[in-house]
Amino acid sequence: MQVSSAPIWKRLLALIYDGLVVTALILISGLVSSVIARGEAPAWLTQMLIVLSVGGYFWLSWSRGGQTAGMRAWRLRLVKLDGEAITNDVAFKRLAWCVVTLAPTGVMLFTGWLSPIGQTVYDRLSNTRVVAEPKPRKSTQ
Repeated sequence: MQVSSAPIWKRLLALIYDGLVVTALILISGLVSSVIARGEAPAWLTQMLIVLSVGGYFWLSWSRGGQTAGMRAWRLRLVKLDGEAITNDVAFKRLAWCVVTLAPTGVMLFTGWLSPIGQTVYDRLSNTRVVAEPKPRKSTQ
């Protein structure tokens, strides 16, 4: 079965969807840090919880199935260049490159147009790609 590269517009919509999840994680991190501090939390504690929860969300999502919630909604999957599933190490490497290249801004997403297989800068640096999954077949029962 041939898999096709994910279109940039679908990846952008998945990024927006994941932005909602990230917003919720940031709010929950602020609440948890306030509870831990029993009042106003120090900035370092809140920031640490945000980094751990948001980073953990992407790392776990990619390493356990290759899909975040946004990617699942748009039937996208992160895979290695050979089409194999992402490992923990590759997921962490991609996460690090996403942070370094400021991928959360969405600007780097458009570098996917420069690659014949739709790889963004952070995909190239981590040897990954995002593919579109085929529509599920309808059951004829």
